Parts: sequence; C-alpha cells; structure tokens
Amino acid sequence: MLSLVSSSLVLIGCIILLVSLAVVRRITRQLPAGRSCKSWCAMSGLIVLFVVGYLGYLATFWDQHTAIVDLIVPGIFFFGACFVWFSTYIALQTTLDVMRISDLEHETLTDPLTGVYNRRFMEQRLAEEISKARRYCFQLSILLFDLDHFKRVNDEQGHQAGDRMLIEIYELVTDQLRDSDLLSRYGGEEFLVIASNTGPSEAALLAERLRTRVEANTFLRDHEELGGKGLRTTISIGMASFDDDSSDAETLIGEADRNLYQAKD
Repeated sequence: MLSLVSSSLVLIGCIILLVSLAVVRRITRQLPAGRSCKSWCAMSGLIVLFVVGYLGYLATFWDQHTAIVDLIVPGIFFFGACFVWFSTYIALQTTLDVMRISDLEHETLTDPLTGVYNRRFMEQRLAEEISKARRYCFQLSILLFDLDHFKRVNDEQGHQAGDRMLIEIYELVTDQLRDSDLLSRYGGEEFLVIASNTGPSEAALLAERLRTRVEANTFLRDHEELGGKGLRTTISIGMASFDDDSSDAETLIGEADRNLYQAKD
C-alpha cells in the first residue's frame, strides 16, 4: 500500500510537470522574441529534465517503499511539481494581464482606423514637447493638415472608400516623416504632425513635401467603382512654430488651425 501511494505521488507529480510544461509553452507564445522568451524556453528544458528524473525514480524504486519514512522523497517530488505548476500559472496570468493592460493602453492612445496616435495622446505629447522646447531652447513646429473635399469622397464612393483613403494618406505621409516626427489623427480627416527640433523654414519644406507627395499620388486604385483608375486628392496644411508667445499647446494648435483655413481659402 505504501509503495502504491509513493509511486502515485511521483506519477501525479510527473503529470503536474507536464501540465506546467504546457503552461510555459503558452507563455512563450504570448511573449515577443527576446530575452524573456528565451528564459522561458530554458525553463521548458528544465521541466523536461525534471520529468525524466521523475520517470527515472519511478523505474528505479518502483514497489520498494515499505515504510512511512519512504514517503518523504515522493512527497517532495509531488509538492515540488505543485510548486512549479503554481509558479508557471501565476506567471501566465501575469503575462496575460500585462498584455491586456498594454492593449487597453494602446486602444486609449491610438486611432482605431489608422492605428496612429489619437488626439488625446497628441495633445499630451505636444504639451511635453513645448515644455522641453522652452526648457532647452529647442525649436518646435507642428503641421495640421486635412484632405480637401473629403466629404465628396464619402458621398460619391462610400464611407468604406473614405476610410481606406485615410489609411492610404497615413501610410503615404508616414513614409515622408523622420523617425523623430509624430503623426496623429486629430479628428475626422485632420492629421497633426509634431516636428521636434524643427524651425519654421524646415517645417515649411516638410509641409510642401507632404503636399506635393499627396497631390502626385493616386489613391483607391483597388476600388471597383473607380475601374482601377483610382482617385486623386490634395491636402491643405497649416503650420505653426513655437516661440515665447506660444505659451501652451492650445495656442500653438489654434495658430496652426487658423493657417490651415487660410491655406484652404
């Protein structure tokens, strides 16, 4: 009877280790490639070695436990396996919680259609950039642009075509920006670019490059109703640069907004 109990403890511990191995594999599938993922892969190897050790113990000491004291080692094996499972389970739950929080944060800060930053994040980031520019005497400019006659695209081609055009505009503009520039969807068909360490003359060159690039491009080539010919469009851009009179983000955006409407006129 004691022999059966001791062997059962080791065997159940072995099964628990196999379950732990499955949990670790779930963790590695959730993690991006990197040091953490490699560490958990190493953990998988250790668990496999434990399983081999448990099976080796069973094969060696099967039906040889005859006293109560003989249950100590099988008991250690059993509770050791329980500890491994509990540790990996907590790690999995923590990983899923962190990823869930990260996804929620991403949804809070990004536009669901284009995937760029949204207005909430950009206004916060602009305030930080203004503070940095004031403290370290950096140059700072913003570009506020929107699509001309975008309502006509929605009315004539449908809102799905309009959404697709916004995505294509985002992709096109992103290719023209520097790594340090930040692009956001400010609202509707309006986009905002924060160009750090950029003065008025450089910002004007950037604005003109974006304008001509969009004007020269053909959008919605795969839209069936356009017969593969696509659609041309233009953008209007309002620029504003930081100075001591630009006391906050609202003032700077207001100036860019006024310049945008002048550009449209």
